Amino acid sequence: MRLSLVTPPAHGERRTVWWVRAALGTLGLAALGYALFGFLANVPPMQLIGVAAWLAVALLLHDGVLVPLTTLAGGGLSRLTHGLGPVQQGIVRGALLVGALVTLVAAPLIRAQQVLQPTGPGSGANITVLQGDYVLALGVFWVVLAVAAAVVVAALGLYGRRSKVRKTRS
Repeated sequence: MRLSLVTPPAHGERRTVWWVRAALGTLGLAALGYALFGFLANVPPMQLIGVAAWLAVALLLHDGVLVPLTTLAGGGLSRLTHGLGPVQQGIVRGALLVGALVTLVAAPLIRAQQVLQPTGPGSGANITVLQGDYVLALGVFWVVLAVAAAVVVAALGLYGRRSKVRKTRS
């Protein structure tokens, strides 16, 4: 199916979808333009240079480090989940993605807790800052996530196996 960018398709329902897409695209471009104008109008030129440098480094880290690592992890994960179905593989990948994101959020908190709250007599640590055991909480999160993903994958495997047996008996 070819999407026309200039004129809407002739069918009634497709015409509505085309107009909704066009309206949302226009709204998105307007919001982007407003944000860009506000950014350029309110940020001093020296900070613009710093932002440009930060964006360049972020792009290099993304394309030079994160993409190769996730590609390797995806290839390894495909080998590990070879016997599973596509839905089960998606659940495993989704669970690992959620776990990685939560770890990414928790890592600075764990590091800050280590730096800001040294232990020992006379440390002068402020116990009201960064309360809680973030390492334990992250570990419990990973265990719960792994168990939940394993239960769902196993349940889908059993359901799929039972439905195949019922189909062959009928």
